[in-house]
Amino acid sequence: MTFLGKITFVAAIILLLGACGSSPPVRYYSLEQIDVVAKPDATDSKIVGLGPFRIPAYLRRPQMVTHGPGADVNIDDFSRWAEPLDQAVHGIVANNVDSLLTDIIVVAFPYISTVDVDYVVVGRIDRFDVGADGNAVMIVQWGLVDSSRETQIAPQRHRYTTRVSNPGDPGSVAMAMSDILTQLSHDIAKGLDNALR
Repeated sequence: MTFLGKITFVAAIILLLGACGSSPPVRYYSLEQIDVVAKPDATDSKIVGLGPFRIPAYLRRPQMVTHGPGADVNIDDFSRWAEPLDQAVHGIVANNVDSLLTDIIVVAFPYISTVDVDYVVVGRIDRFDVGADGNAVMIVQWGLVDSSRETQIAPQRHRYTTRVSNPGDPGSVAMAMSDILTQLSHDIAKGLDNALR
């Protein structure tokens, strides 16, 4: 191999390695809470703890997860949550419910150690993702107990669905999942309002 041939070969290898080493940038997405103006609560307001909600292991990761055909689960390494999904769910639903109710203070799990909650909304999320059909889905069970662990609202199972406007776009996925959290928040707020009035 001539000297010029060696230079050309080395340059080609460098270009090839550079092409293999490049990857799309990681993008981060967040779930959104409802836009409601918060009103001051009375000093004797009941305090409700929102959570803990158990979340499946496949969702306890920074990457966005979607379901493909059949039993396929897709993990998108380049589309990630800006905060852990379980923290986002607890925080957003607590803020939503607190905004929807007056004279009830809702705090998100984990609670500050100095807060004594009167009631706790507990539950389990079995699914929270987008399926191959382009629908965001949440399957969740929740109930309400008081500080003595006495049941105030018996556990009930719900399924929420929302069509994703563009299933291939992670931003659209995040918006659809936020819409589902809004639906859940309205149901919890209605349940609390009926049980605690």
